[in-house]
Amino acid sequence: MSPSDASADGSPGLTRPYRARDGGLVRLRIPGGRVTSQVLRQLSDISTQFADGLLQLTIRGNIQLRSMGLDPHGSISADAINAFIATGVVPRSHERVRSILCSPLPSPKRPDLWPMVEELDAAIQADPQLEDLPGSFVWAFDNGRGDIATERWDLLYQAVTASAGIVATNTGETWDVLARQAVETMIWLAREFSRLRLKEDPAPLHPYRLGFRSRSKFGAKLSVQLGPGTSRPIHRGHRPHVGPVGEDLLVGVPLGLLTPEMVDVLPRGEVTITPWRQLLVAGGMYDMASFRAAGFAIDPAEPWAHVSACPGAIGCVRTEVDTLAMAERLVNAATDGEVILTEDVHISGCEHRCGAPRGTYVDVVAPQHVVSVIDAIEERRLMGMGPGEANGETAR
Repeated sequence: MSPSDASADGSPGLTRPYRARDGGLVRLRIPGGRVTSQVLRQLSDISTQFADGLLQLTIRGNIQLRSMGLDPHGSISADAINAFIATGVVPRSHERVRSILCSPLPSPKRPDLWPMVEELDAAIQADPQLEDLPGSFVWAFDNGRGDIATERWDLLYQAVTASAGIVATNTGETWDVLARQAVETMIWLAREFSRLRLKEDPAPLHPYRLGFRSRSKFGAKLSVQLGPGTSRPIHRGHRPHVGPVGEDLLVGVPLGLLTPEMVDVLPRGEVTITPWRQLLVAGGMYDMASFRAAGFAIDPAEPWAHVSACPGAIGCVRTEVDTLAMAERLVNAATDGEVILTEDVHISGCEHRCGAPRGTYVDVVAPQHVVSVIDAIEERRLMGMGPGEANGETAR
């Protein structure tokens, strides 16, 4: 990896924390978002001992711990590292390049792609070349619902049938493949991206910045290796709403911050972290009252099901806006009937818009008071305008 790329790729990991305003930030990749409640309890205990006591869910279905102590070299303590390793979520290598999204909701009408997640994770860790991928690189599996396809990704497999689907790059190339060929194809594409990007200085972090489509040699090589592309479009759907999913329960995590109390209420067994700051809890519909009491959002009409924010001034030097407090004031205003939330609202401290959702939403940047947020929401409602991201309009 070139020196310039090393500085550009700031995606943190266990051995390479990010120095934020509130201390060290460590990001743990959870392939497919699937993890046991026991591991979440272990991580919650680690956060209580070494961080701020919270587990932060990311828009890639991963977990972050904030406010960790750093030594003069920018590393967390050996005790903290050993505690993380003991959970089993940190591999011996490739820890930063395993951001893998997967459609979380089970359906008898759609294929279960979890075995592909496991196959891909093993293939990534077995390939030394892929350790040079940037930490922000995202792999994705969509079962045909279109929920994951609408997210940010670099390589995607979308199922069309149980045995076949489409592999796509975020530069627009698509190929028809058999399901059993999907992982091999994605690994080959990632290798080619890794090879080409290291010839650039600075090395690009994503395929679309490399200009795959404009490189005739690369295009010709793809045609030879993968055959002609397909004209079949990628189906893009919508994220699922919180609430019961059969016997399971999809719960929202306000601001993506899991408290120890929330973790404690989770039943034994596996839960799935979604890219929408949610948890899918097996059998959860039978204990909805406990989840509500712990602070989860379980009704799509709840204000917390619509409001998100970047870390703001607490954790970022780019802004002095306390976005988290602003989000809480907005939710309180909605609870008191001062504003009606029918669309998603994301509050950002600066133009970077970290953690913003995909699709359409009310885009609020660096507001000075909650009144300005409410005014922006009401103005859009009265004017019949769609939420902000679609037309680039921003409320302040």
